[in-house]
Amino acid sequence: MKTKWKFSGKAVLATVMCMSLVLGACSKSSSGSADDNAKDENGNYKTQLTISAANLTNLKDGQLDNEFHKYWMDKFNIKWDYNYIDWDSWAEKLRLWINSGDLPDVAVWNYVHGDAMNYIDQGLLYKFPDDWKTRWPNVAAAYKETGLGDKLEELTGGTYILPRPVYFENKPADPLLNQIGVIALRKDWAQAVGFELKDVYTTSELNEYARLVKEKDPGKVGNKLVPISYNSADALTNFVMANSEHSRVESAFYKGEDGQYHWGPADQETLTGLKIMQQAYKDKLLDPEFYTWKNSEGTDKFRVNGVAAVMSLGGLASYRQDLNTNMKKNLGVDSDDLIQTALVTGDDGKYRNLEQANFWSALIFNPKISKEKFERIMDLIDYSVSKEGQLVLNMGFEGKDWKYDDNKQLVSLLPEGTSLEDKYPSRFEGLYLLGDDFSVINPAIKKDYRDRAVELYKEKAKLSTEGGKMATYDWDVQLYDSKAKNQASFDYATEYTNLILQPGDLEANWKKWVESKQSMVKPVLDELNSQKK
Repeated sequence: MKTKWKFSGKAVLATVMCMSLVLGACSKSSSGSADDNAKDENGNYKTQLTISAANLTNLKDGQLDNEFHKYWMDKFNIKWDYNYIDWDSWAEKLRLWINSGDLPDVAVWNYVHGDAMNYIDQGLLYKFPDDWKTRWPNVAAAYKETGLGDKLEELTGGTYILPRPVYFENKPADPLLNQIGVIALRKDWAQAVGFELKDVYTTSELNEYARLVKEKDPGKVGNKLVPISYNSADALTNFVMANSEHSRVESAFYKGEDGQYHWGPADQETLTGLKIMQQAYKDKLLDPEFYTWKNSEGTDKFRVNGVAAVMSLGGLASYRQDLNTNMKKNLGVDSDDLIQTALVTGDDGKYRNLEQANFWSALIFNPKISKEKFERIMDLIDYSVSKEGQLVLNMGFEGKDWKYDDNKQLVSLLPEGTSLEDKYPSRFEGLYLLGDDFSVINPAIKKDYRDRAVELYKEKAKLSTEGGKMATYDWDVQLYDSKAKNQASFDYATEYTNLILQPGDLEANWKKWVESKQSMVKPVLDELNSQKK
């Protein structure tokens, strides 16, 4: 059984759900017998279980019919009843499923703390057996690295959620900083206009580079030139956050040196970042319609059209490899001699970023899932986190997709420019540990890109602890839930963009904006400061 959904419009379900299909999938959650997980003399499961799963992977008809998926389904004798989730409707669909009791056997959920507490109180999520960490030690070890798992156990007295670790055995640096805040610039254009190549730039230095490119047009692209190709989210990261570490939603409410909680968007540093962003817009360094761009429109100007001087990249080695692949495909060039990756600091020279919470999203289970189905899923997940499982999941099959060289180093056998996802689409069996961890050592990613990514992560850690301003992950804030806090959630990228586009004096407009938000912000600060006492 395949459950298909079609959507139109952001975060809106534009179809009438066939509830009989969903209910049919979930009614099987309580089925199963005591012998369903019995194994034969070779350790193979005797009974095939049909398990409903929901993930963000865009699985299409026929994509399960390949060697990779067959390996996992045969190994665990599973038949997947797969439910595709569209990114834009992810939160809405999971909320509907959970509240109506129609959650698939296992699903990837974008964790929201207040919702999690409510779901647990109402019995809408499966409670793990008390000895689960002994039964599935690989999962338990990765789970512990998230930090969130232990915090939730303190609050709920049990395990109901598996936060998904970003890193497990291959953390690139300590402290671990968010992967945002890395840019790519055209090295050949910088050399042509006499701009110095460095590993770290201030926001105004990047603006100066963009001005030189705009003036001299070293790429000869004419009126198509986009000196700085950021969308609104990129602009928040590389203009505003670079100057104000508490300007983002993740760190907006923070405890200051005075021991009191504050709202970062009201800090003077946020205004500094906004001024630099507005100047870039007025100087036409940003595209006149940058704020309308969605998804990859900004980066496409750089990697597809070849008309941009700077783009926001992110810190993963896989992003750099994708950039190279796109430039080869669309521009017919090898990017190695053309691209410089670098970090961005504020104009005061101080590096700012967010401490990385080592989880993203979570696995949740139908509260009525049978013991046999739960155990089968956990067996699969435990194997997927093991060294052997990670190799299969991220590299494919030894001798066909990869091998060990004479020095026992991993070597990819995939054709250059291709990935495992190209060969085996929608590898959703990796339900738990995120691919960021393996990307640090994945030989399918060029070693130079992996080395550079780790180098920049280490530089982030160094800069953040030596005079930088790291927004630490405050569990007291992140796990605090109230009506007031939920109401004081803003789309800061849009808010900041509106501010720099407004006519009149930016500082005056910003002060009015800060004041206009106080009716929602002040109650949160009062609650946090009261809790602290």
